[in-house]
Amino acid sequence: MKAMVIGCGRLGSALALELFRKGNDVTVIDKDPNSFYALGSEFNGNTVTGTGFDRDVLEQAGIQYQDAVICSTSSDEVNALAGRIAKDIYMVPHVVARLYDPMKAKIFETLGIRTISTTGYGVDRAMELLSYGKLNSFVMLGEKGDVELVRVVATPSSEGLTANELSNGQDFRLIALVRGRESLIPDDTERIRTDDILYFSVSTKAKKKLKALLGL
Repeated sequence: MKAMVIGCGRLGSALALELFRKGNDVTVIDKDPNSFYALGSEFNGNTVTGTGFDRDVLEQAGIQYQDAVICSTSSDEVNALAGRIAKDIYMVPHVVARLYDPMKAKIFETLGIRTISTTGYGVDRAMELLSYGKLNSFVMLGEKGDVELVRVVATPSSEGLTANELSNGQDFRLIALVRGRESLIPDDTERIRTDDILYFSVSTKAKKKLKALLGL
């Protein structure tokens, strides 16, 4: 995967290193060339000095060839602008943005830009969003992200299960599904069909339980 990280602070440098260690082709952009020292001698990817929303800088860095862009500067506004440019102009398939203000989450998500928050949790969260997994977390709720809204395509292993069987108290709950062109809020007796798109509210700590139940 070709991945671009915009902003080489604590989060950006940690993400760039993690992506590089996993064998990805990584490019890092930052307006301060001294920030690249945080990558250490291990990093052998590309570094570009410049502003992350400058189209000349982005094209010099090869944004038109990227599979993913992670916007991790210290500014929500810069991250939003860089994310929109990556998504809307260069059609980058996967765009993730660092979010400092949780109240702006809905705005980012409506732009098709997934969000991450704190640095330690953010590295794991960003790597999850870039993993192309079958369970896609698209909104985090609360300051600490203790509850998430996730969507997943139903597999044959969940065929015939009821909505009630896919809910587990305070751990997770099926809240909506899309079937073909129809969307609905299922009652407890609604039976799941393969290829239904399922939407859950889930405790972050219970995601493994949900994956196991769904056969993922």
